[in-house]
Amino acid sequence: LANSYNIPAVKALAFLGIYDDEGTPEQDGFLSLAERLGISTLNRDDYGLSLTLGGGEVSLLEMTKVYAVFSNGGRNVKVHGISKIVDHSGEVVYEYKPNGSEQLIRPEHAFLISSILSDNQARTPAFGANSVLKLPFPAAVKTGTTNDFRDNWTIGYTPDVAVGVWVGNADYTPMVDTSGLTGAAPIWAEFMQDAIQSLTGGNPTPFVMPAGIVERIICEVSGTEPSRWCPSQTREYFAADQLPLPKEEDLWKKVLIDTWTELLASPECHEYTKEKLALNVQDPWAIEWIEGTSQGKAWAAEMGFEDKITFVPTRVCNASDPRPILGFVSPRDGDVVHEDSLEIIAKADATALFKRYRLEYGKGTDPVKWHVLKKDSNAVTKPESIYTWDVREMDSGVITLRLYLESKNKTYAEVRIHIDLQVPTPTPTSTPTPTMTPTATFTPTNSPTPTVTNTATPNFTPTWTPIPIFTIAPSPTP
Repeated sequence: LANSYNIPAVKALAFLGIYDDEGTPEQDGFLSLAERLGISTLNRDDYGLSLTLGGGEVSLLEMTKVYAVFSNGGRNVKVHGISKIVDHSGEVVYEYKPNGSEQLIRPEHAFLISSILSDNQARTPAFGANSVLKLPFPAAVKTGTTNDFRDNWTIGYTPDVAVGVWVGNADYTPMVDTSGLTGAAPIWAEFMQDAIQSLTGGNPTPFVMPAGIVERIICEVSGTEPSRWCPSQTREYFAADQLPLPKEEDLWKKVLIDTWTELLASPECHEYTKEKLALNVQDPWAIEWIEGTSQGKAWAAEMGFEDKITFVPTRVCNASDPRPILGFVSPRDGDVVHEDSLEIIAKADATALFKRYRLEYGKGTDPVKWHVLKKDSNAVTKPESIYTWDVREMDSGVITLRLYLESKNKTYAEVRIHIDLQVPTPTPTSTPTPTMTPTATFTPTNSPTPTVTNTATPNFTPTWTPIPIFTIAPSPTP
Protein backbone atom coordinates (compact mmCIF):
# COMPACT_ATOMS: atom_id res chain seq x y z
CA LEU A 1 0.00 0.00 0.00
CA ALA A 2 2.80 2.41 0.88
CA ASN A 3 4.48 1.70 -2.47
CA SER A 4 1.25 2.13 -4.47
CA TYR A 5 1.60 -1.37 -5.89
CA ASN A 6 -1.50 -2.17 -7.92
CA ILE A 7 -1.79 -5.95 -7.59
CA PRO A 8 -2.05 -6.09 -3.77
CA ALA A 9 -4.78 -3.44 -3.88
CA VAL A 10 -6.70 -5.37 -6.54
CA LYS A 11 -6.41 -8.59 -4.53
CA ALA A 12 -7.60 -6.82 -1.38
CA LEU A 13 -10.70 -5.61 -3.23
CA ALA A 14 -11.27 -9.10 -4.67
CA PHE A 15 -11.10 -10.52 -1.15
CA LEU A 16 -13.55 -7.98 0.25
CA GLY A 17 -15.93 -7.83 -2.70
CA ILE A 18 -17.30 -4.74 -4.44
CA TYR A 19 -20.99 -5.13 -3.75
CA ASP A 20 -22.78 -6.45 -0.66
CA ASP A 21 -23.28 -10.17 -0.40
CA GLU A 22 -27.03 -10.70 -0.64
CA GLY A 23 -26.70 -13.87 1.41
CA THR A 24 -25.59 -11.97 4.52
CA PRO A 25 -27.66 -9.53 6.57
CA GLU A 26 -24.85 -7.03 7.14
CA GLN A 27 -23.36 -4.61 4.67
CA ASP A 28 -20.04 -6.19 3.77
CA GLY A 29 -19.01 -4.91 0.33
CA PHE A 30 -16.55 -2.17 -0.50
CA LEU A 31 -19.18 0.25 -1.82
CA SER A 32 -21.05 0.15 1.50
CA LEU A 33 -17.83 0.99 3.33
CA ALA A 34 -17.05 3.82 0.92
CA GLU A 35 -20.54 5.28 1.37
CA ARG A 36 -20.26 5.03 5.15
CA LEU A 37 -16.97 6.96 4.98
CA GLY A 38 -18.54 9.76 2.92
CA ILE A 39 -18.19 8.84 -0.77
CA SER A 40 -21.43 9.64 -2.61
CA THR A 41 -20.47 9.28 -6.28
CA LEU A 42 -19.87 5.51 -6.62
CA ASN A 43 -23.42 4.62 -7.63
CA ARG A 44 -23.06 2.45 -10.75
CA ASP A 45 -23.81 -1.27 -10.86
CA ASP A 46 -21.04 -2.37 -13.23
CA TYR A 47 -17.83 -1.71 -11.30
CA GLY A 48 -14.98 -4.21 -11.55
CA LEU A 49 -11.70 -4.68 -9.73
CA SER A 50 -10.24 -1.66 -11.53
CA LEU A 51 -12.28 0.38 -9.07
CA THR A 52 -9.36 0.20 -6.66
CA LEU A 53 -7.09 1.75 -9.32
CA GLY A 54 -9.32 4.70 -10.15
CA GLY A 55 -12.14 3.03 -12.07
CA GLY A 56 -14.77 5.14 -10.30
CA GLU A 57 -15.09 8.92 -10.10
CA VAL A 58 -14.81 10.65 -6.72
CA SER A 59 -14.39 14.26 -5.72
CA LEU A 60 -11.25 15.67 -4.12
CA LEU A 61 -13.29 16.98 -1.19
CA GLU A 62 -14.94 13.68 -0.37
CA MET A 63 -11.73 11.70 -0.82
CA THR A 64 -9.85 14.02 1.52
CA LYS A 65 -12.67 13.65 4.04
CA VAL A 66 -12.14 9.86 4.00
CA TYR A 67 -8.48 10.36 4.83
CA ALA A 68 -9.51 12.71 7.63
CA VAL A 69 -11.44 9.79 9.19
CA PHE A 70 -8.15 7.88 9.46
CA SER A 71 -6.38 10.91 10.90
CA ASN A 72 -9.14 11.25 13.50
CA GLY A 73 -8.79 7.71 14.81
CA GLY A 74 -11.67 6.32 12.75
CA ARG A 75 -14.28 8.94 13.67
CA ASN A 76 -16.07 10.96 11.03
CA VAL A 77 -15.32 14.62 10.48
CA LYS A 78 -18.24 16.59 9.09
CA VAL A 79 -17.31 18.89 6.27
CA HIS A 80 -18.19 22.53 6.56
CA GLY A 81 -17.18 25.42 4.37
CA ILE A 82 -17.62 28.32 6.78
CA SER A 83 -16.28 28.14 10.31
CA LYS A 84 -17.19 31.64 11.51
CA ILE A 85 -18.66 34.95 10.32
CA VAL A 86 -18.03 38.23 12.16
CA ASP A 87 -19.34 41.68 11.33
CA HIS A 88 -17.47 44.95 11.08
CA SER A 89 -17.58 45.44 14.82
CA GLY A 90 -16.18 42.01 15.60
CA GLU A 91 -19.46 40.45 16.66
CA VAL A 92 -19.84 36.77 15.77
CA VAL A 93 -22.69 36.40 13.31
CA TYR A 94 -22.22 32.64 12.71
CA GLU A 95 -19.93 29.95 14.07
CA TYR A 96 -19.89 26.30 13.16
CA LYS A 97 -20.25 24.07 16.18
CA PRO A 98 -19.55 20.34 15.76
CA ASN A 99 -22.35 18.22 17.19
CA GLY A 100 -20.42 15.06 17.90
CA SER A 101 -18.89 12.42 15.68
CA GLU A 102 -19.50 8.80 14.82
CA GLN A 103 -16.98 5.97 14.98
CA LEU A 104 -16.97 4.77 11.37
CA ILE A 105 -14.07 2.34 11.53
CA ARG A 106 -12.22 0.75 14.43
CA PRO A 107 -9.43 2.83 16.00
CA GLU A 108 -7.07 -0.12 15.55
CA HIS A 109 -7.69 -0.19 11.80
CA ALA A 110 -7.30 3.57 11.47
CA PHE A 111 -3.97 3.36 13.30
CA LEU A 112 -2.72 0.49 11.14
CA ILE A 113 -3.49 2.43 7.93
CA SER A 114 -1.79 5.53 9.35
CA SER A 115 1.23 3.44 10.39
CA ILE A 116 1.57 1.99 6.89
CA LEU A 117 1.16 5.28 5.03
CA SER A 118 3.55 7.17 7.32
CA ASP A 119 6.32 4.55 7.13
CA ASN A 120 9.04 6.05 4.94
CA GLN A 121 11.01 2.81 5.00
CA ALA A 122 8.00 0.89 3.72
CA ARG A 123 7.60 3.12 0.66
CA THR A 124 11.33 3.36 -0.08
CA PRO A 125 11.38 0.56 -2.73
CA ALA A 126 9.02 2.53 -4.97
CA PHE A 127 9.73 6.15 -4.05
CA GLY A 128 13.27 6.13 -2.68
CA ALA A 129 14.47 6.90 0.82
CA ASN A 130 14.45 10.70 0.37
CA SER A 131 11.43 11.43 -1.78
CA VAL A 132 9.35 14.58 -1.52
CA LEU A 133 6.87 12.57 0.60
CA LYS A 134 9.34 12.44 3.48
CA LEU A 135 8.51 15.35 5.76
CA PRO A 136 10.39 16.48 8.89
CA PHE A 137 7.61 14.86 10.95
CA PRO A 138 5.52 11.69 10.57
CA ALA A 139 2.78 12.12 8.00
CA ALA A 140 0.62 9.54 6.25
CA VAL A 141 0.37 10.08 2.51
CA LYS A 142 -0.81 8.41 -0.70
CA THR A 143 -0.32 9.42 -4.33
CA GLY A 144 -2.37 8.57 -7.41
CA THR A 145 -2.17 9.09 -11.16
CA THR A 146 -4.89 8.48 -13.75
CA ASN A 147 -4.52 7.36 -17.37
CA ASP A 148 -2.62 9.66 -19.74
CA PHE A 149 -1.58 11.82 -16.76
CA ARG A 150 -4.92 13.65 -16.90
CA ASP A 151 -5.13 13.78 -13.10
CA ASN A 152 -2.68 13.30 -10.33
CA TRP A 153 -3.39 13.37 -6.64
CA THR A 154 -1.60 13.45 -3.33
CA ILE A 155 -3.62 13.15 -0.14
CA GLY A 156 -2.11 12.93 3.31
CA TYR A 157 -2.54 13.85 6.96
CA THR A 158 -1.35 14.05 10.52
CA PRO A 159 -3.70 13.99 13.53
CA ASP A 160 -3.84 17.79 13.13
CA VAL A 161 -4.73 18.25 9.47
CA ALA A 162 -5.75 16.38 6.31
CA VAL A 163 -4.74 17.84 2.95
CA GLY A 164 -5.72 16.79 -0.58
CA VAL A 165 -4.04 18.17 -3.71
CA TRP A 166 -5.14 17.73 -7.34
CA VAL A 167 -3.05 18.73 -10.32
CA GLY A 168 -4.32 18.70 -13.88
CA ASN A 169 -5.42 20.83 -16.81
CA ALA A 170 -8.76 22.62 -16.47
CA ASP A 171 -9.86 21.40 -19.93
CA TYR A 172 -9.00 17.80 -18.97
CA THR A 173 -6.24 17.48 -21.56
CA PRO A 174 -3.40 15.13 -20.64
CA MET A 175 -0.32 16.45 -18.90
CA VAL A 176 3.16 15.43 -20.05
CA ASP A 177 4.76 12.79 -17.79
CA THR A 178 3.43 14.40 -14.63
CA SER A 179 2.61 11.90 -11.90
CA GLY A 180 1.24 12.27 -8.43
CA LEU A 181 4.78 12.22 -7.12
CA THR A 182 6.10 14.96 -9.41
CA GLY A 183 2.95 17.09 -9.78
CA ALA A 184 0.77 17.10 -6.68
CA ALA A 185 3.24 15.81 -4.06
CA PRO A 186 5.57 18.86 -3.98
CA ILE A 187 2.55 21.14 -3.45
CA TRP A 188 1.22 18.86 -0.69
CA ALA A 189 4.59 18.65 1.06
CA GLU A 190 5.12 22.40 1.12
CA PHE A 191 1.56 23.14 2.25
CA MET A 192 1.70 20.48 5.01
CA GLN A 193 4.83 22.01 6.52
CA ASP A 194 3.33 25.50 6.46
CA ALA A 195 0.04 24.24 7.91
CA ILE A 196 1.71 22.33 10.75
CA GLN A 197 3.76 25.40 11.60
CA SER A 198 0.64 27.55 11.62
CA LEU A 199 -1.64 25.12 13.48
CA THR A 200 0.77 23.65 16.04
CA GLY A 201 3.68 26.03 16.16
CA GLY A 202 5.88 23.38 14.61
CA ASN A 203 4.92 20.65 17.12
CA PRO A 204 2.73 18.20 15.20
CA THR A 205 0.61 15.72 17.14
CA PRO A 206 2.02 12.20 16.80
CA PHE A 207 -0.03 9.17 15.83
CA VAL A 208 -1.14 7.56 19.09
CA MET A 209 -1.36 3.78 19.34
CA PRO A 210 -4.77 2.71 20.67
CA ALA A 211 -5.08 0.13 23.43
CA GLY A 212 -6.16 -2.60 21.04
CA ILE A 213 -2.85 -2.70 19.15
CA VAL A 214 -0.13 -5.25 19.92
CA GLU A 215 3.31 -5.82 18.46
CA ARG A 216 4.43 -9.22 17.21
CA ILE A 217 7.53 -10.74 15.61
CA ILE A 218 6.70 -12.08 12.15
CA CYS A 219 8.47 -13.60 9.18
CA GLU A 220 9.42 -10.68 6.98
CA VAL A 221 8.74 -12.69 3.82
CA SER A 222 5.32 -14.16 4.63
CA GLY A 223 3.80 -12.06 7.42
CA THR A 224 3.05 -15.10 9.57
CA GLU A 225 4.72 -16.06 12.81
CA PRO A 226 8.19 -17.23 11.75
CA SER A 227 8.78 -20.92 11.19
CA ARG A 228 12.26 -22.37 11.59
CA TRP A 229 12.83 -21.97 7.82
CA CYS A 230 12.05 -18.24 7.71
CA PRO A 231 15.18 -16.38 6.51
CA SER A 232 14.44 -13.01 8.15
CA GLN A 233 12.18 -11.59 10.84
CA THR A 234 10.73 -8.20 11.72
CA ARG A 235 8.29 -6.57 14.16
CA GLU A 236 4.84 -5.45 13.11
CA TYR A 237 1.65 -4.03 14.62
CA PHE A 238 -1.61 -5.99 14.75
CA ALA A 239 -5.07 -5.57 16.15
CA ALA A 240 -5.17 -7.72 19.29
CA ASP A 241 -8.01 -9.86 17.88
CA GLN A 242 -6.48 -10.12 14.41
CA LEU A 243 -3.06 -11.59 15.05
CA PRO A 244 -0.71 -12.97 12.37
CA LEU A 245 -1.24 -16.51 11.17
CA PRO A 246 0.64 -19.16 13.18
CA LYS A 247 4.04 -20.45 12.12
CA GLU A 248 2.37 -23.59 10.77
CA GLU A 249 0.93 -21.38 7.99
CA ASP A 250 4.29 -19.91 6.98
CA LEU A 251 5.47 -20.16 3.37
CA TRP A 252 7.43 -23.25 4.42
CA LYS A 253 5.06 -25.96 5.58
CA LYS A 254 5.61 -29.64 6.37
CA VAL A 255 2.70 -31.67 4.96
CA LEU A 256 1.89 -35.35 4.57
CA ILE A 257 1.17 -35.93 0.87
CA ASP A 258 -0.58 -38.79 -0.88
CA THR A 259 2.06 -39.50 -3.53
CA TRP A 260 -0.38 -40.74 -6.20
CA THR A 261 -2.70 -37.70 -6.22
CA GLU A 262 -0.35 -35.17 -4.54
CA LEU A 263 -3.27 -34.18 -2.30
CA LEU A 264 -3.18 -34.08 1.46
CA ALA A 265 -3.19 -37.55 2.98
CA SER A 266 -6.32 -38.66 4.81
CA PRO A 267 -7.71 -41.82 6.44
CA GLU A 268 -9.01 -42.75 2.97
CA CYS A 269 -5.61 -42.15 1.35
CA HIS A 270 -2.97 -43.22 3.83
CA GLU A 271 -1.15 -46.15 2.18
CA TYR A 272 1.22 -44.20 -0.06
CA THR A 273 2.38 -41.07 1.68
CA LYS A 274 5.46 -38.95 2.09
CA GLU A 275 6.19 -35.95 4.29
CA LYS A 276 7.37 -32.97 2.24
CA LEU A 277 8.41 -29.39 2.83
CA ALA A 278 5.87 -27.62 0.63
CA LEU A 279 5.53 -24.02 -0.53
CA ASN A 280 2.41 -22.57 1.07
CA VAL A 281 1.19 -20.58 -1.94
CA GLN A 282 -2.28 -21.15 -3.35
CA ASP A 283 -2.91 -18.15 -5.57
CA PRO A 284 -2.97 -19.49 -9.16
CA TRP A 285 -1.25 -16.41 -10.57
CA ALA A 286 1.52 -16.69 -8.00
CA ILE A 287 1.97 -20.39 -8.78
CA GLU A 288 2.17 -19.60 -12.50
CA TRP A 289 4.78 -16.92 -11.80
CA ILE A 290 6.88 -19.24 -9.64
CA GLU A 291 6.76 -22.17 -12.04
CA GLY A 292 6.78 -20.33 -15.35
CA THR A 293 9.14 -17.37 -15.06
CA SER A 294 12.85 -17.04 -14.41
CA GLN A 295 12.17 -14.42 -11.73
CA GLY A 296 9.73 -16.73 -9.97
CA LYS A 297 12.11 -19.67 -10.10
CA ALA A 298 14.94 -17.51 -8.77
CA TRP A 299 12.75 -16.32 -5.90
CA ALA A 300 11.74 -19.89 -5.05
CA ALA A 301 15.39 -20.97 -5.08
CA GLU A 302 16.26 -18.07 -2.78
CA MET A 303 13.55 -19.29 -0.44
CA GLY A 304 15.11 -22.76 -0.40
CA PHE A 305 12.95 -24.50 -3.04
CA GLU A 306 15.57 -25.38 -5.64
CA ASP A 307 14.25 -28.81 -6.66
CA LYS A 308 10.79 -29.64 -8.00
CA ILE A 309 8.42 -27.48 -5.97
CA THR A 310 5.54 -29.04 -4.10
CA PHE A 311 2.77 -26.56 -3.35
CA VAL A 312 0.56 -27.15 -0.33
CA PRO A 313 -2.53 -28.94 -1.71
CA THR A 314 -5.85 -27.15 -1.46
CA ARG A 315 -7.77 -30.24 -0.28
CA VAL A 316 -7.41 -33.73 1.15
CA CYS A 317 -7.51 -36.93 -0.87
CA ASN A 318 -10.70 -38.98 -0.68
CA ALA A 319 -11.91 -42.40 -1.79
CA SER A 320 -13.27 -41.11 -5.10
CA ASP A 321 -9.83 -39.94 -6.22
CA PRO A 322 -7.62 -42.24 -8.36
CA ARG A 323 -5.98 -44.94 -6.23
CA PRO A 324 -3.07 -47.33 -6.84
CA ILE A 325 -3.62 -51.09 -6.75
CA LEU A 326 -0.22 -52.27 -5.63
CA GLY A 327 1.29 -54.98 -3.46
CA PHE A 328 3.45 -58.08 -3.06
CA VAL A 329 1.73 -61.44 -2.54
CA SER A 330 4.88 -63.53 -2.40
CA PRO A 331 7.40 -63.29 -0.89
CA ARG A 332 6.12 -61.53 2.20
CA ASP A 333 7.85 -58.95 4.32
CA GLY A 334 10.36 -60.64 6.62
CA ASP A 335 10.55 -63.92 4.70
CA VAL A 336 13.81 -65.89 4.79
CA VAL A 337 14.71 -67.26 1.37
CA HIS A 338 16.73 -70.49 1.12
CA GLU A 339 15.96 -71.49 -2.46
CA ASP A 340 18.07 -70.64 -5.49
CA SER A 341 15.06 -69.35 -7.42
CA LEU A 342 12.66 -66.75 -6.06
CA GLU A 343 9.27 -66.34 -7.72
CA ILE A 344 7.76 -62.89 -7.20
CA ILE A 345 3.97 -62.66 -7.26
CA ALA A 346 2.41 -59.18 -7.16
CA LYS A 347 -0.19 -56.81 -8.54
CA ALA A 348 0.50 -53.40 -10.10
CA ASP A 349 -2.40 -51.33 -11.39
CA ALA A 350 -4.45 -48.20 -10.60
CA THR A 351 -8.07 -47.11 -10.80
CA ALA A 352 -6.88 -44.31 -13.10
CA LEU A 353 -3.73 -42.72 -14.53
CA PHE A 354 -1.66 -45.95 -14.68
CA LYS A 355 1.46 -45.59 -16.85
CA ARG A 356 3.97 -48.34 -15.93
CA TYR A 357 5.59 -50.19 -13.08
CA ARG A 358 9.05 -51.48 -12.28
CA LEU A 359 10.41 -54.10 -9.90
CA GLU A 360 13.68 -53.26 -8.17
CA TYR A 361 15.94 -54.46 -5.39
CA GLY A 362 18.57 -52.84 -3.20
CA LYS A 363 20.90 -54.06 -0.50
CA GLY A 364 20.00 -53.45 3.13
CA THR A 365 16.83 -52.11 4.71
CA ASP A 366 17.16 -48.60 3.27
CA PRO A 367 19.00 -48.86 -0.05
CA VAL A 368 20.85 -45.96 -1.56
CA LYS A 369 21.02 -47.67 -4.93
CA TRP A 370 18.32 -49.61 -6.77
CA HIS A 371 18.75 -52.28 -9.43
CA VAL A 372 15.92 -52.88 -11.90
CA LEU A 373 14.74 -56.46 -12.24
CA LYS A 374 11.79 -55.72 -14.51
CA LYS A 375 9.77 -52.81 -15.91
CA ASP A 376 6.53 -53.06 -17.82
CA SER A 377 3.81 -50.76 -19.17
CA ASN A 378 1.16 -53.47 -18.91
CA ALA A 379 -0.88 -53.38 -15.71
CA VAL A 380 -1.03 -56.44 -13.49
CA THR A 381 -4.68 -56.32 -12.53
CA LYS A 382 -4.68 -59.35 -10.24
CA PRO A 383 -1.94 -61.21 -8.34
CA GLU A 384 0.30 -63.15 -10.69
CA SER A 385 3.93 -64.09 -11.16
CA ILE A 386 5.75 -61.09 -12.55
CA TYR A 387 9.36 -62.28 -12.23
CA THR A 388 11.42 -65.35 -11.38
CA TRP A 389 14.73 -64.33 -9.86
CA ASP A 390 17.82 -66.54 -9.84
CA VAL A 391 19.49 -65.50 -6.59
CA ARG A 392 22.37 -67.96 -6.61
CA GLU A 393 24.86 -65.21 -7.38
CA MET A 394 23.52 -62.91 -4.64
CA ASP A 395 25.28 -62.47 -1.32
CA SER A 396 23.40 -63.61 1.73
CA GLY A 397 21.79 -60.91 3.84
CA VAL A 398 18.82 -58.55 3.96
CA ILE A 399 17.65 -56.95 0.73
CA THR A 400 14.71 -54.66 -0.05
CA LEU A 401 12.29 -55.36 -2.88
CA ARG A 402 10.45 -52.33 -4.27
CA LEU A 403 7.44 -52.22 -6.56
CA TYR A 404 7.29 -48.70 -8.03
CA LEU A 405 4.18 -47.47 -9.88
CA GLU A 406 4.24 -44.38 -12.14
CA SER A 407 1.21 -42.32 -13.18
CA LYS A 408 0.47 -40.33 -16.32
CA ASN A 409 0.65 -37.20 -14.14
CA LYS A 410 4.26 -37.94 -13.14
CA THR A 411 3.22 -39.00 -9.65
CA TYR A 412 4.00 -42.34 -8.07
CA ALA A 413 3.22 -44.96 -5.47
CA GLU A 414 5.53 -47.62 -4.06
CA VAL A 415 5.58 -50.58 -1.71
CA ARG A 416 8.65 -52.17 -0.15
CA ILE A 417 9.32 -55.46 1.59
CA HIS A 418 12.46 -56.80 3.24
CA ILE A 419 13.61 -60.38 2.75
CA ASP A 420 16.58 -62.27 4.14
CA LEU A 421 18.52 -64.17 1.49
CA GLN A 422 20.17 -67.26 2.95
CA VAL A 423 21.07 -69.09 -0.23
CA PRO A 424 23.44 -72.06 0.36
CA THR A 425 27.00 -71.61 -0.87
CA PRO A 426 27.45 -73.74 -4.00
CA THR A 427 29.47 -77.02 -3.39
CA PRO A 428 32.48 -77.20 -5.75
CA THR A 429 32.48 -80.10 -8.28
CA SER A 430 35.24 -82.66 -7.45
CA THR A 431 37.91 -83.31 -10.08
CA PRO A 432 39.03 -87.07 -10.39
CA THR A 433 42.67 -87.84 -9.46
CA PRO A 434 44.63 -88.66 -12.64
CA THR A 435 46.10 -92.23 -12.99
CA MET A 436 49.85 -92.18 -13.52
CA THR A 437 51.12 -94.21 -16.53
CA PRO A 438 54.32 -96.09 -15.52
CA THR A 439 57.47 -95.47 -17.48
CA ALA A 440 58.48 -98.50 -19.57
CA THR A 441 61.50 -100.46 -18.29
CA PHE A 442 63.75 -102.08 -20.86
CA THR A 443 65.02 -105.59 -20.19
CA PRO A 444 68.70 -105.86 -21.20
CA THR A 445 69.57 -108.47 -23.82
CA ASN A 446 72.30 -110.92 -22.79
CA SER A 447 75.33 -110.59 -25.03
CA PRO A 448 77.90 -113.33 -25.20
CA THR A 449 81.04 -112.60 -23.33
CA PRO A 450 83.77 -111.94 -25.85
CA THR A 451 86.85 -114.15 -25.80
CA VAL A 452 89.95 -112.09 -25.22
CA THR A 453 93.04 -113.11 -27.06
CA ASN A 454 96.24 -111.95 -25.46
CA THR A 455 98.39 -109.90 -27.82
CA ALA A 456 101.46 -107.93 -27.19
CA THR A 457 100.84 -104.46 -25.77
CA PRO A 458 102.05 -101.81 -28.22
CA ASN A 459 104.26 -98.92 -27.14
CA PHE A 460 102.60 -95.49 -27.89
CA THR A 461 104.53 -92.27 -28.33
CA PRO A 462 102.31 -89.39 -27.09
CA THR A 463 101.55 -86.55 -29.46
CA TRP A 464 101.19 -83.04 -27.90
CA THR A 465 98.04 -81.15 -28.91
CA PRO A 466 98.17 -77.35 -28.27
CA ILE A 467 95.43 -76.05 -25.90
CA PRO A 468 93.83 -72.76 -27.02
CA ILE A 469 94.09 -69.82 -24.59
CA PHE A 470 91.19 -67.27 -24.50
CA THR A 471 91.72 -63.70 -23.31
CA ILE A 472 88.60 -61.98 -21.87
CA ALA A 473 88.83 -58.22 -21.99
CA PRO A 474 86.87 -56.35 -19.33
CA SER A 475 84.07 -54.04 -20.53
CA PRO A 476 85.05 -50.37 -20.57
CA THR A 477 83.81 -48.39 -17.58
CA PRO A 478 81.09 -46.10 -18.73
